[in-house]
Amino acid sequence: MFAAASMPNIEKLVLPRWCYLSKNSFGFAFSKWKNLKTLIIAHDVPLTETFEFQVVGENCSNLTNLKYLGGLGKETAEEIVRYFKNIKRLSLQCAYVSGPGVLLLITGLQNLAILNVSHCKEFDDETVTMDNIVQAATQKRVRFIRCSNNCTCRNKRWLEGLRTYGSESWRKDEIKELEF
Repeated sequence: MFAAASMPNIEKLVLPRWCYLSKNSFGFAFSKWKNLKTLIIAHDVPLTETFEFQVVGENCSNLTNLKYLGGLGKETAEEIVRYFKNIKRLSLQCAYVSGPGVLLLITGLQNLAILNVSHCKEFDDETVTMDNIVQAATQKRVRFIRCSNNCTCRNKRWLEGLRTYGSESWRKDEIKELEF
């Protein structure tokens, strides 16, 4: 709340995974950040419980860039699609994702131009294959970034992905606007 009051015109914000407070503090902070264009968040459900996508979306209509580290199932994807309608660049680098969630982001975000899923760990879900996702991205002309076939990220446990938070490899991104 102190940061929101003293820096109301920020355009880029990185939220550490331990800073989530009440819905009221979220509402106050994000109501001050009307010019926010880039949001980088690490969302760790056991530590932070829910992230207030609705509060951010209702207050930050200029938000076009999002980097999300956390578990991305279908429900989280639905919230991103519902509340972040202007997203053009989305990075899920190092996140734990489901195929249906990623497919929903591609089909539901009307302005999406670039999606980075490099170094992601996938939920075991055979209803949507990577071929389905690539096909949807191609049809919608979304630049789809993923790991090469010889990447070792698929062998890592998801908690190892969360440990990448703040590391040099996570701070860099294939999407220039989402580096920090």
